[in-house]
Amino acid sequence: MLNKLLNPATSLDRAIALSVTAMLAMNLFVLAQQLQPSPALALSQGHAAAAQV
Repeated sequence: MLNKLLNPATSLDRAIALSVTAMLAMNLFVLAQQLQPSPALALSQGHAAAAQV
């Protein structure tokens, strides 16, 4: 059992870790995009607010 723990990760283990890492990175990227509105959206909302005043 100890020998099994000391062996390097198999290619399947590496592929799983890479897949999970890529999924988390994509989720963080999408979340960051949602937190920062695009400049075009901010401008259109600014013009709409100015028109109502």
